[in-house]
Amino acid sequence: MALPTVVFVHGGSWAMPYNRWVMGLLVRDARRRGWATFNVEYRKLGRFGGGGGWPQTFDDVRNAIELITEGTHGRADAIDPARVVVVGHSAGAHLALCAVGTSTLRSPALVVSMAGPTDLEQISANGSATVDALVANAPEGDRWKLTSPVEMLPFRVPVVCVHGAADTTVYPWNSKRLADLGAADAIFVPDETHVDALKPTSATWAAVTKVVSSTFS
Repeated sequence: MALPTVVFVHGGSWAMPYNRWVMGLLVRDARRRGWATFNVEYRKLGRFGGGGGWPQTFDDVRNAIELITEGTHGRADAIDPARVVVVGHSAGAHLALCAVGTSTLRSPALVVSMAGPTDLEQISANGSATVDALVANAPEGDRWKLTSPVEMLPFRVPVVCVHGAADTTVYPWNSKRLADLGAADAIFVPDETHVDALKPTSATWAAVTKVVSSTFS
């Protein structure tokens, strides 16, 4: 039987200098639990980001997830999509949600959004130069349909949002928004902040691993 597999997508405002090493401690903990892991990288915003923004950044994450869930089936050691969970943090959670919101290929079993921004139009309206740079190349008439998870419903994949209740970087209303629309289950972790999710000892990560373990059982 194929190993249960967790696909990690890192955050960091879609920009340099953040990269996949942000998820390093969580990846190590997942491997300790006996899960196979992929730690996805993507093109980012900024001078040394490799040419990110729409559509490149979005395409990179969607293509990676599709390759993992679709590219090896039919082999004896194939990855079983029913045993693949995608875990994204912050901007990575946003990209993971957009990936499953736009893909037409085989889907993973679950997406876990840790502190993911879900309504980019609202964030832009509140004033975010980073979001504006991310979506700048998307056609104006369809901009939010192409870039914002709340405009991609319904998802073809179950979604669980895990969010620190004390997060002031990506506010918990983002996860509540998906839950209120019936697009996700939401878990709000008392007293934890945005960066607490990246600590294997955090209550946020404990909540994530509980959800993932139940999917794999």
